[in-house]
Amino acid sequence: MDPQATWNSLLDEWADRNWHNVIELAEALVEWLDKGGCPPDVIAGRRLGAFWNEPVVRFCCRFAADVAKRVLNNPNGIPEGVPFSLSCSECDCASPDSYEQAVHEGWTAIEFYPEGVAENFLGACPEHSG
Repeated sequence: MDPQATWNSLLDEWADRNWHNVIELAEALVEWLDKGGCPPDVIAGRRLGAFWNEPVVRFCCRFAADVAKRVLNNPNGIPEGVPFSLSCSECDCASPDSYEQAVHEGWTAIEFYPEGVAENFLGACPEHSG
């Protein structure tokens, strides 16, 4: 295994929201570390050493796999425990306070958006749902 390539792929799959691949890569990297393999550098261009990288990688892998499983286990792809903040992908309208309220108001295509700066979810507001 190339732990650096696996780490980089894990980050790419997270950004692309490929949840099955996130789980697979995170579990493979933890298994590699459990067998005594060296950890990847968690920050490109920074040599922080195994003492720093290994616990960060282990934590991030557990976190990523856990969130991915919560997304996949929810029929609406809404991971339990993630604060609900929603933005329309087309405009800057006010966000409902909950997933249920958003659906009731006519929002559609709501999906978990972990790379959001001000929101955790993106969707289409009633004006842009159709």
